[in-house]
Amino acid sequence: VSTQSTGKETLLKRFKVVHLKKGDVLIKQGDAQKHMFIIDSGEIHRLRSDEKDPRAVLKKGDAVGLLHFFQQDPAHSTLVAAQDSVVLQLDSESFKKLISERASLNNSFIAFLSKQVRQKLNNLYRIKKELSSQDGLKVAFFASTSYMKAAFEEALKKVVGINFTWYSERLSSHTISLAEGHSAVCCFVSDTVDADVVNALNNYGIELVAMRCAGFDNVDLDAIKKHKMSLTRVPAYSPYAVAEFAVALMLTLNRKVVTASRRVKELNFSLSGLVGFDIHEKTVGVIGTGKIGKILCDIMTGFGAKILAYDVVVNEELKKNPNVKYVSKEEVFKNSDIISLHAPLLPSTKHMIDKKAFGLMKDGVMLINTSRGGLINTKDLLDAVLSGKVGSAGLDVIEGEKGIFYEDWSDSAGLQDETFARIVACNNVLVTSHQAFLTKEALHNIATSTLESIAAFRDGKRGKQLPSSVIDSY
Repeated sequence: VSTQSTGKETLLKRFKVVHLKKGDVLIKQGDAQKHMFIIDSGEIHRLRSDEKDPRAVLKKGDAVGLLHFFQQDPAHSTLVAAQDSVVLQLDSESFKKLISERASLNNSFIAFLSKQVRQKLNNLYRIKKELSSQDGLKVAFFASTSYMKAAFEEALKKVVGINFTWYSERLSSHTISLAEGHSAVCCFVSDTVDADVVNALNNYGIELVAMRCAGFDNVDLDAIKKHKMSLTRVPAYSPYAVAEFAVALMLTLNRKVVTASRRVKELNFSLSGLVGFDIHEKTVGVIGTGKIGKILCDIMTGFGAKILAYDVVVNEELKKNPNVKYVSKEEVFKNSDIISLHAPLLPSTKHMIDKKAFGLMKDGVMLINTSRGGLINTKDLLDAVLSGKVGSAGLDVIEGEKGIFYEDWSDSAGLQDETFARIVACNNVLVTSHQAFLTKEALHNIATSTLESIAAFRDGKRGKQLPSSVIDSY
């Protein structure tokens, strides 16, 4: 409620600060709504007893209970802390007394309620308009696959007024015409959203590009901003999926699982050439200690490994782990038996693993990349593998993968990129087709998060108003 500064100070003094741990219940469904709450930090989920997924996610600045705590109506849902959170709590009696004593606050509160009612009515009119049409908000869904379509169709059961047109084709200048007649496009890492494509989307009247992935380095941000278009992403669909897959690559390479399986199918039960090493007591270098990198460090701690970490931003929570030591990037290269990459692809990180970096590494080092292919200079990696500097490499991403991954090339004459083809052919290199994210949980999170952004767009929000917006300037 906006009022004079003295009124604000008086109001804030009436609030009680409540600290919640993850899993703490703020109020249960059916209990009398005796308080209103404002989320100061963290994340609160609104859950219904008859629903599996959160009905709403409340974050900093969100308020709940304001329209119900006067009459102490039964709570329509349970409020649970999804992470450690701080909530400001105000009881109804204190607020009633306050607005009766202060005319300015009373008038401001009435104005606030009036604004809320108008906003809700406008949203209802907008949704009604969308639903009155045959298709609702039309979204062109590019690079569609059976597993992704199934996840979105399941999530769509709880959403109204959004209709997807499913295209197996990737978005590019050659397929852009498929977007005509839609209000938004939904894209993946394999799509091309360069300046030419963005300009064409704008000409078709498309205002939203909803990326169903964390990365957006395939999107021309300058072109998006030039046309004041909205751009959203899925910041974290399942960090566990990617971290666990990195470990799967490590173990598969170390214990020669692919070779062993192939031999047994040929009735060759010899153990020659299958010797691996204990990860316990080995040094694992982790470059990039965001959500995925931290989880990998936690897993490696369970293995009993020593962990060297590098990031331009230190993860303070991870720093408390006695098995993790933050060092320079060069020290990670020099002292690690295994190096796992979990950094974003930026101009400052492109080809961070190159001939010079390999020169610093131990002979026989294992290199894992489940982040972005462009972090590694592939030609330098091939040289390092052939020379024995790199003992093994697990690559779920690789430079030049666009146009190759997510397609079946088994009937083709072969890959045209010679370096790519030679890396794939190396027996001590395991390449997978950018599948580290691919778990049921991740697909569910991708679908629900993307739909949350599209639904907000449908309801009239734009730019930085949208959940998980990449744009913060308008």
